[in-house]
Amino acid sequence: MTTNDAGSPSTRTTCDVAVVGYGPVGMTLAALLAQRGVDVLVIERHAQRWALPRAGHLDGETMRTFQGLGIGDAVELVARPMLEWALTRGDHDVLTTIALGESGSGWKADYLSYQPEFEAIIDARARHLGVRVFQGTTAVTLEQNEHRVLLGVRPTDTPDAGLRTVEASFVVGADGAGSFVADALGVRRHDLGFSARPQLVVDFEHHDPDRDLPALQEVCQVLDIRRPHLAGRWSGGRWSRWEFAALAHESREDLEDEAACWGLLRAWGITPEDGRIVRRTVYEFDSLLADHWRSGRVLLAGDAAHTMPPFLGQGMCSGVRDAVNLTWKLAAVLSGDAGQSLLDTYESERMPHVKAMIEMSMAVGDMVLLTDPEAAARRDELLRTEGGPLPPLFPRLGPGLVRRAEQPAASDVDGRPARQGRVVWQGRLALFDDQFPLSGWRLVSRHRVPLDIFDERQRAALTAVGVEFAHISRAAGDDHFVDLDGDYDLWFRETGRKAFLCRPDNYVFGSAATFGELPALIDELAEVLSRYGWDAPSGESGRRSAAAQVVAKAPGR
Repeated sequence: MTTNDAGSPSTRTTCDVAVVGYGPVGMTLAALLAQRGVDVLVIERHAQRWALPRAGHLDGETMRTFQGLGIGDAVELVARPMLEWALTRGDHDVLTTIALGESGSGWKADYLSYQPEFEAIIDARARHLGVRVFQGTTAVTLEQNEHRVLLGVRPTDTPDAGLRTVEASFVVGADGAGSFVADALGVRRHDLGFSARPQLVVDFEHHDPDRDLPALQEVCQVLDIRRPHLAGRWSGGRWSRWEFAALAHESREDLEDEAACWGLLRAWGITPEDGRIVRRTVYEFDSLLADHWRSGRVLLAGDAAHTMPPFLGQGMCSGVRDAVNLTWKLAAVLSGDAGQSLLDTYESERMPHVKAMIEMSMAVGDMVLLTDPEAAARRDELLRTEGGPLPPLFPRLGPGLVRRAEQPAASDVDGRPARQGRVVWQGRLALFDDQFPLSGWRLVSRHRVPLDIFDERQRAALTAVGVEFAHISRAAGDDHFVDLDGDYDLWFRETGRKAFLCRPDNYVFGSAATFGELPALIDELAEVLSRYGWDAPSGESGRRSAAAQVVAKAPGR
């Protein structure tokens, strides 16, 4: 769709990126972009942030993103680490317990949190970074040409009001499953075929967060063929959530009846004297994937691009991954470091990853929602005798700005998140990412990398994206990062790699088993940079942290 310029200066607002939608994905994207110096404006149709929870699960990768925004510790204070996942029979007899725990991200693998609380933290950070948020404003038209995107917006509560124009270099639709932006682009959604009965979600606030509920210590999946359901304790025990599968004869009205909800909670020993029901609502689950995520200068993220069943807790987390992947690429294009074709890698990398996550969520849902007695009995026996499935290894990124999987020197670690542990740099102890002012390209190595192994073209590629060298060792010293807990030593040994080239989103572009393989790896980087029009460094990509400057100049480089 193309457009001519429209509107007048008094009715026109300009920005680098306009984000439509201000849920957790939209606000995370806006904050990440603003952190990189991008002028961001948000259009949100609701006048206030939504006061009720929807998502409740944060994984370690999401917490690492919040860490990068400077709010990881604040979010952790309103979250509860999820250390195990119990699968039980209807009488709460435990069939198996799956330990969760560490993730390699520097954070626990899983947390449970009350969405309004962590959203407030992201919102405050976004506004502090200068994000302009137009709440109570609805986008009603979208047009674009070669140079810009024009959004026509008006107050949500005044549908007859005249349109105000928002002019942006790029627009990102993070406006949920009923996305206006996706509809304006004519995006079609492919159904991956998940089918299940609706579920009643009951969110509960406890008067006494320290009250012990023996059957509800962490997260419990109750494999009851009469009514499969899940229960989880959040945020230090203050909040709990139950998700009850609907029976064949139950209507939405039947399920949402307050007396019926109390009847379901009484089976868990919960009565009105224990607290209040904050929300009771019925969800129907989709497994939808948009057929394309980019059209010119307009892109989709989060539920606007994909929806999935909740059984891995990866819906919102996948949207946050979208935001992280897209942020550094948009920043590079806006700064002139890279051409717009770089944005094609957003869809090519993220879509296969999300599709695999949807399929894994569907598989877990099919397993926990069994109601056929014979099939359920076989499942229960398998769980009791062989234990539950291991936490899944999440998929690698699809093709894009990442080493191709078919390369002879490629490793399974390529295209996956880089490890993070605690390190000491010149007497300062912190998680690795916190030793740098902003996440960028890094060459993480077990030994000091000699620069003379690179030729002129390879050095130019390293310079083009401002690669920072990070030598990490168990040995004490001030000229390298000290691997305090041995996390990196374990990473090097487990993977058989000696160096990892990590991207600004903390994903591994590629790795090397020997330093002799590094020149070829950088040749691949140079080829990819050339493909996407990446020029000499400027702006954020050209700045090096003080730590990395010293490491790069240390003796022996």
